Amino acid sequence: MRRSDGTWRELYSAASTKDSPKPLELIPAPPAGVSPEQLYHPLQIVTGDPTLDGLLAGRNFKVTGATSESGDATVEVPSGSRQIEFAIRDDATGLDATKRMTFYADRYLAEVELKLTRNNQQLPQASLAIGPSIGDQGIDHYTLYSYAPEGVSVVNGETRRINALEVHSDRKNTGTINWMLEGVGLKSVVPKPADREVIEGQVQWVGVDDTYFGMIAVPSKPIAGLEYRTTAYEHKADGKPEQRFLITGLVPVPADGSKTEIYVGPKDHRLLDEASKEIKQLGGPQVDLGEAINFGFLGSMRRFLAIPILFAIDKLQNITGSYGVAIILFTIFIYSLFFPLKWQSSRKMKKAQKYAPRMKELQEKLKGMKQNDPRMKELQMEQLRLMKEANPLGGCLPLLIQMPFLFALYSAITISIDFRQASFLWIPDLAGPEPYILAFIRVLPLLFAGSMIFLQLLTPQPAADPLQRKMMAIGMPIFMLYILWSAPAGLLLYWLVGNIVGFLQQLMINKLTKSDDQVPPPEEKGAKKKPKLKPVEA
Repeated sequence: MRRSDGTWRELYSAASTKDSPKPLELIPAPPAGVSPEQLYHPLQIVTGDPTLDGLLAGRNFKVTGATSESGDATVEVPSGSRQIEFAIRDDATGLDATKRMTFYADRYLAEVELKLTRNNQQLPQASLAIGPSIGDQGIDHYTLYSYAPEGVSVVNGETRRINALEVHSDRKNTGTINWMLEGVGLKSVVPKPADREVIEGQVQWVGVDDTYFGMIAVPSKPIAGLEYRTTAYEHKADGKPEQRFLITGLVPVPADGSKTEIYVGPKDHRLLDEASKEIKQLGGPQVDLGEAINFGFLGSMRRFLAIPILFAIDKLQNITGSYGVAIILFTIFIYSLFFPLKWQSSRKMKKAQKYAPRMKELQEKLKGMKQNDPRMKELQMEQLRLMKEANPLGGCLPLLIQMPFLFALYSAITISIDFRQASFLWIPDLAGPEPYILAFIRVLPLLFAGSMIFLQLLTPQPAADPLQRKMMAIGMPIFMLYILWSAPAGLLLYWLVGNIVGFLQQLMINKLTKSDDQVPPPEEKGAKKKPKLKPVEA
């Protein structure tokens, strides 16, 4: 498979192991218990007329441009392009159908030209089947970090993601029930055909994808009539059943021979951007296929940060030859960049700890004080001075600033095909979860949780209660261990190295700010004696 830098390497299924690689299959095999009549095939022609659809699905086409004695053929395009034509004529219905496909050697794009006439009268449009369920078929169980195939489309200029379970349902949420309920945002639930979802509006492009791979159709012009269909089945892996769905998009396209561009391949942002430009060069519409990438929460921000992060890691990989080493060096750089903020926040935290008893005393006094008490204003002014001098919220600033980079790095790992099956030490795939050791242990999540506990205990906290501090120091890492148990190894490597660097930084900060501990806390004799507080250093 071609990488974003133009080089080629083999990609294998997620079900592969180091000693047993398995081929990557993007098109699902017919599931057990599902009849052939329930299935669509990639680029199948659908007209909406049962007679014509049965004919197009059941009859053999005359093929020009590929020869094979067995009926199956592998289309090889060593250079340039190659064109294959499928044609059928039926005298009983007067149908003439031609589907011409053009493949290119140096790109993931292909072109489909569809012509349909009946009794020499051109049909206005038909639909092409996109899917079903394009993606890595070797995934045993879908998780938060490896989501099931879904539909994605741009309709009326807006990106929409269509979950297969919603298509499968026989009901859907629509507008508010009535004007009285608009304020609370309640939605009315209305019946709809099961396993069928009609998307209204002008369709710019349509796709079916999973985390890393997708199939996208771009008609020559916006057209209405998009539908998604699903077929439910049960998948079993390691004896654990999982309900799955084959999801297919029926994309309306002109039936007059106009070109429809088809992208099938990795959802790498550089490859998608390249394909978007190629579509424009080939006379197609202006599109942004990068919208196919699901950046999730705060998607615009994550997309803005993920692309330069990926650029930096790629440059480091070119120097070191390893994506694992590149992530480590990038982590050290990011944490060094935020070191001044961490230093300042630690000073704030230490002062918050020191001034906590006086703050509590002021709060207790203000609780029982009447509004007309002349001492209230003095106490409030003293409280404001303490809060300004030692604001505990300042200690959260480095974490708040670093979190977008953490989210963006996760996005970078999932939008670049280069990370997929990039090995580092004992880890075969930085884009997937670390493999189990001794059948039930993962080293990286455990190291991450342990490093987080040490870092929490070492970092100054505004809470004066030691028990509360220990509970937070242990409870939060255990919760994060649960959340990140199946996270991509590259993300855990970043966070683990970040914790180690943060631990060393905190030791240095504690040593450099040791003199601050000798500053006496504010006096507790009342508001008239204002404590001499050491000003915050810039």
